[in-house]
Amino acid sequence: MKQTLLAILLMAVTINSTAQVPFGGTVVYTRTTTYSINPTGNPEWDAYARTLPTEGRFEKTLYFTSDASLYDEAALEKEEVSIPQQKAIFFATYGKPPKPSLKSLYIDFQEESRTALLEFMTREFLVESPLENRGWKLDLTRKKIGEYVCMKATMNLEGDTVTAWFAPELPVPAGPAEYYGLPGIVLAVERLGETVLMATSIDLTPPSAELLVKPDAGKKTSPEAFERIVEEKVAEFEKNGPSKSDYYRK
Repeated sequence: MKQTLLAILLMAVTINSTAQVPFGGTVVYTRTTTYSINPTGNPEWDAYARTLPTEGRFEKTLYFTSDASLYDEAALEKEEVSIPQQKAIFFATYGKPPKPSLKSLYIDFQEESRTALLEFMTREFLVESPLENRGWKLDLTRKKIGEYVCMKATMNLEGDTVTAWFAPELPVPAGPAEYYGLPGIVLAVERLGETVLMATSIDLTPPSAELLVKPDAGKKTSPEAFERIVEEKVAEFEKNGPSKSDYYRK
């Protein structure tokens, strides 16, 4: 009952705020990536791996208006990844199945559609699909992030509990990466008890049309077809790819 009343109240705030004035802005996030490096079985390589960074921090950008949003992975990356970080990424990924990486995500709130630019094994794919219900569960817990009082929401993603903190004062259902669909912009995301995304800058100047652009690069692919491509390549990797321990024993 509390969640229902809360949802209705937040929707009313969102509709009222959006109707008053055009709304838009830019949010800059710090994304924290943890490098999980498993032992290789080679004492020399394992000792070297322990000297490498255990995490990396990168700036990511979200452009938004009341009509659309664009999350861009590369917009503010000005510095090259350091050599130690490159090594850490290599150790953390070698011998593991390939995974798609999100480069940008455009959401059209009016059309209720999303367009994701994904990179998989050096190839780019443009995957379009309708907006889906993210399955968020609202919570009465609140905390302040910057100048905004945020509310808590949780969902299950890939077997993990994800916590998002969204700001009803910013009445757009946008957020970084896959964390959207709440009655307010998501300003922070926690996963496995760790903060993985945190807003560090919020500018309420509406972005120019040149910035908030739907991606059009990459091979146009349906979600189902892209999933099949990934499954096939992962199966191929598991059948033919060398194990990490074998590699380091050479």
